[in-house]
Amino acid sequence: MAVNRDLKKNYFLGGGELFINRGTGFEYFGATDKMSINYKVDKYEHKNSEGEMLTLDMEVTKEVSAEVSFDTVTLSPEVLALAFGGDFSTVTQASATATENDFTAIAGGVVYELTASKVKNVGVTYKDGDNDVDAVENTDYSVDYEFGRVEIAKSGVLDTKDIKVTFDNDAASITQITSLNNVSREVALRFRSHGQIGNNKETTIHKVNLMINGSYDLKSIDKNATLNFSGKVLKDATKPDGKQFVETVMVGA
Repeated sequence: MAVNRDLKKNYFLGGGELFINRGTGFEYFGATDKMSINYKVDKYEHKNSEGEMLTLDMEVTKEVSAEVSFDTVTLSPEVLALAFGGDFSTVTQASATATENDFTAIAGGVVYELTASKVKNVGVTYKDGDNDVDAVENTDYSVDYEFGRVEIAKSGVLDTKDIKVTFDNDAASITQITSLNNVSREVALRFRSHGQIGNNKETTIHKVNLMINGSYDLKSIDKNATLNFSGKVLKDATKPDGKQFVETVMVGA
């Protein structure tokens, strides 16, 4: 029978939140499904061959490395720019009325871009001799009102014609995300656990070069689209010894 032991069962069951520091302080990253730190140990081994069989007589640790990995369903501009190794910018579109865009010698089946998004009251006219003729929406053309596109019907009355598109548009905020122009992203991560069982912990990874790992599903019908991030944990020389890679803090009674 075991003697009395002063032992606390440090089990953990629960979730947590991820925060990211891009250089201006920690901020909430967004919803994550899972997060882990994977350690890899590379060792040199010497095997003695003087006997009847090989025996391992020395083992030296050459390298210890760590990689962080997590999944997120948060597809904000900040997250997508980080995933694609790019940047994002947002411009404000003012509302406008009676804007005209002219297109010459158009081709059937082609999508033409208007100079605004969030369009409404779209009309398309073409010349028939000296007369301006109204084209018929959803017969001669169709409109993508959100992004501001006009698609011309194939082999229709507008094929090869010069057209004038008139439209109004609402005020809108338009965000553009670039890719592969800023791929070196050294950030800090902090995971704050929330446990049903066990002490809450706060784990900080002081420096990691973070980027998307794997594919990004443009079509996702039966489940939320997910991004997987991963990155090598780097040494932060600004921190004291023992705290230059990963640091975990637990707060107890």
